[in-house]
Amino acid sequence: MRLEGGNITLVKKAKKKNRLAMKLRIFYFGLIFITSGCTSYKFEESLNNINSNKDIVIAGKITAAINQEQQNELFNDSKALLNSEVGEKEAVKLMLSKSPNFQSLLFKYRGSGSAAAQKGRISNPVFSFERMVKGSEIEYGRFLSFGLLDLLSLPTKQKSSKFAVDLNDINFASEIYGAINDVRMSWFEAVSSEQQLTLYDNAFIALSANAELSKRMKKTGNMTTSDRVRQQLIYSEATVALAKAKIRKISSRENLIRKIGLTKNEANNLIIPKKLPELPKTPIPIEKIANKISDRFDVKTARIEYELLLEQLGVEKINSYTDIEFGYRNDRIKDDGVISNKKGYELEIKIPIFDWGNLQRDTIQAELIAKQKIYENIVLVAASEFREAYQKYRTAFDIAKHYYEQIIPMHEILLEEATYNYNGMIIGIFELMQSGLEKSTAEIKATDALQNLFIAELNLNSVAVGRKLGAKSRTTPIASNKAKKGH
Repeated sequence: MRLEGGNITLVKKAKKKNRLAMKLRIFYFGLIFITSGCTSYKFEESLNNINSNKDIVIAGKITAAINQEQQNELFNDSKALLNSEVGEKEAVKLMLSKSPNFQSLLFKYRGSGSAAAQKGRISNPVFSFERMVKGSEIEYGRFLSFGLLDLLSLPTKQKSSKFAVDLNDINFASEIYGAINDVRMSWFEAVSSEQQLTLYDNAFIALSANAELSKRMKKTGNMTTSDRVRQQLIYSEATVALAKAKIRKISSRENLIRKIGLTKNEANNLIIPKKLPELPKTPIPIEKIANKISDRFDVKTARIEYELLLEQLGVEKINSYTDIEFGYRNDRIKDDGVISNKKGYELEIKIPIFDWGNLQRDTIQAELIAKQKIYENIVLVAASEFREAYQKYRTAFDIAKHYYEQIIPMHEILLEEATYNYNGMIIGIFELMQSGLEKSTAEIKATDALQNLFIAELNLNSVAVGRKLGAKSRTTPIASNKAKKGH
């Protein structure tokens, strides 16, 4: 009976040991299964999504040059682009392949994306080992511990991390959109300054001839001192205006060069058009752009930030009360050749005695309400900004159209009449020169109006997607109104 009872005891112990081993296996497999679903981040996928969006990348392809082969490929692409005239899209392509600042932007968001994904992973378990000696007794201690709440909150962390990755991707796309639009705006400014400088040059040549003629007529007594001074004043102011136009051309060109990221030798080879694109026949319908507002970068960001905070709310509330650490210990004792083991578990619980976490929970709740109101406000502001941007665009379009369809044709008629009257000896050379000067001034203002139109269009599209763009007036009159009135 003892032997049988002993056998039964041994069988029971074996079954119990097997059940414990099975439970441990299930636990380990469960842990592996849970952790295998940790948030990951693939920068190439984010980059491909942006490259496929033609509203963001209007030309070319964004490549993060990691190795020398990729760098050489980008260099060859830029070299080919610099061999011909650089239009708006070519300028964007050059920036994507040449700008060190743009490349730094890519790797900055590659790092922040990985950091966002890292938030979805639990802390690694901690393994500790100790060796203690007491006389002939040697004890080996092995202890494995991990945060139990950390493990239980893993699904929430993974969701939060996914939100954080999405947030990083939105900010990434916004930054790229801004960088591309900055280059486009710089290109318009550079081309406009080229066109305006040509007009200033033409006006200055005419005024130079006028000034020389005035000098001769003054010597022969055919012009009063007052008229001579007035003509000289117009000529002097035109000289200043031409100098400013030259500086503006240099500044706008160098700004474009910096945005693209060209070296000195490459900058010398940069050829841009001498004229802006033609005035569009019709303005962009508001319906074509209005549907973009719901997908604005800032609207999506505010929405995700609210959802992220809402997702974290449950876990943060639990953490405000307590925290739990779980550990497993397996010690091995050797004493005079006799080896024994002792095993056990540890559970550490933070007891809320002095701090019940009420202030922490109040903070979380307040932040949640604040995020909600921020989101509501951004939606309201987005609609208002879009209406404003579209009105500015339409006004810029109407002004440019008025210059090219009304003002310039009228100045052409006046110049033709002046030429006819001069040939008929009805008016003098100075009246003819004045008509030519007024036409040149109108053409300069028209060029500025056309540039403002293209910038306003860029700004409209930027506002529609939640990325603002600013511009200033750049017109410098050839001569002051005072000098003209004196004539």
